[in-house]
Amino acid sequence: MRITNQMMINNTMSNIQVNKNQLNTLDNQLSTQKKINKPSDDPVIAIRALRLRSSLDQVTQYLDKNIPDASSWLDTTEGALDEAYSILQDLYSYCTQGSTDSYSSSERNTIATSLDKLRDAYYSQGDVEYAGRYCFTGYMTDIPLNYQSDDAAKDVDYIITQKFNREDLDLKVAYTNFYETDDILNLKYETDAAGNVVTPNIEEVHRVKLGYKDVSDTIDTKTVDASGNVTTTSSQDFKIKVTDSAGNVTEIAVNTITNAGGRTDKGSDNYIPKDDEVAFNPTTGELLFGENVYKKLYEADSFSFTYEKNNFMKGDQNPIMYFDCVNNNPNDYYYKTEYKKKNEDIEYNVNFSQKLKVNTEANDAFNIYLGRDIDDLITAVNNVLDLENQIEKVEGMLGETRYQDETSQKKLTAMKEGLTKQKELAEEQMTKAFESGVGKMQAYQQQTSLAKADVGNRMTRLNLTKSRLTEQKTNFQNLKSQNEDIDLEEVIVGYSSAQLVYNASLTAASKVVQQTLLDFL
Repeated sequence: MRITNQMMINNTMSNIQVNKNQLNTLDNQLSTQKKINKPSDDPVIAIRALRLRSSLDQVTQYLDKNIPDASSWLDTTEGALDEAYSILQDLYSYCTQGSTDSYSSSERNTIATSLDKLRDAYYSQGDVEYAGRYCFTGYMTDIPLNYQSDDAAKDVDYIITQKFNREDLDLKVAYTNFYETDDILNLKYETDAAGNVVTPNIEEVHRVKLGYKDVSDTIDTKTVDASGNVTTTSSQDFKIKVTDSAGNVTEIAVNTITNAGGRTDKGSDNYIPKDDEVAFNPTTGELLFGENVYKKLYEADSFSFTYEKNNFMKGDQNPIMYFDCVNNNPNDYYYKTEYKKKNEDIEYNVNFSQKLKVNTEANDAFNIYLGRDIDDLITAVNNVLDLENQIEKVEGMLGETRYQDETSQKKLTAMKEGLTKQKELAEEQMTKAFESGVGKMQAYQQQTSLAKADVGNRMTRLNLTKSRLTEQKTNFQNLKSQNEDIDLEEVIVGYSSAQLVYNASLTAASKVVQQTLLDFL
């Protein structure tokens, strides 16, 4: 093949351009410290870089945002549960000491006040929040567990359905022969034919406590017309719905114990239902069962009761956090809205295809019945204090001049004797109430401990996930660096070689076809 001068010149220029491109590529790599600057430089490296960067961004999101946020939420929850457990320990101590009945009158009064404040402190832990979100109220992170003021609670009206099982059945004490026979001190006692004061008879009654006391003695059905006028239809047709093992539902009629004038029969607080009767005391928030009904409910192990609560106050727990409810306030935007109690898990993505629950719900940590049990203890203490005050008053009357006649002295002496017997009985019942409280507080402590353990387990899993992700992040960074970053020593050596080759190509080009045709003429 004939080689012409022009062919030599073209080849020389082409070789110079190739060497210049190689030198430019290595120069860019030295300047940017990257193997490629655009996908077309190396599509394989570009595709792998996109995948590694995407994975690294996800790991960084988990490590720098999701995991710290989840950890802070869990830390806040654990702190609230620690404080709640500490409060329960104080309550347990009070119950242990109260079961010995070693307190004076002034100490008993202090106990009642302390129990009330500890109850408020216990439930206030359910209102802790993290970053403006309440930690114990499920998906409703903008709603506190407890009503924060009387104004916030005054217009609240819910129809509540509570579900029970045999573990919710317990006993209460009723006094079967307490009659009001004297108006001087509102004294309740009974005398025999000889005029001697009879020691009150005690009978235990099966019951379940509702989540609230002072509930409505009717269920009001409200309708609103186009003009906004509200029509209320009241119903006292209360029923217990019993579900057997086969899932069949039967209903038991419930009789309401009214409290008009403060007393009915032998007093609403001392009502004894018949064997086949269920009695509902809206004042105390209790269902009382006759023996036959109790056996049926115990065997069925599943029953429910629906009632209305419309007089909430500051510090009361929001029922939608515990029970199935229907909003019964026609002036509320959410009127007739049904709230079904179910698990509401707030989950964070903390790893690839891995979620972690961060919230703990109120019904798992802050038992609504603790408040009812505290009410029982306070009532038991106040009963003793009231009787002590009445005895003190009678003793004072015995020393007054106007009561020195024989009839008054005899009557006051009998009253003092009756009050003393009642006080002895009240002290005995108070002691039993505190003894029962010991076991109940232990159960509440166990519930709180389980909630704390659950939070602790999740924190452990979160820390393990964080450790794995930290290792993954390091691996992805290394892989990303291996894929994208240059080997500086290798590139410098290559650059020096390319520069040498480029300079050599320029030198060679200067010598190509130096002679022309004129040199031979």
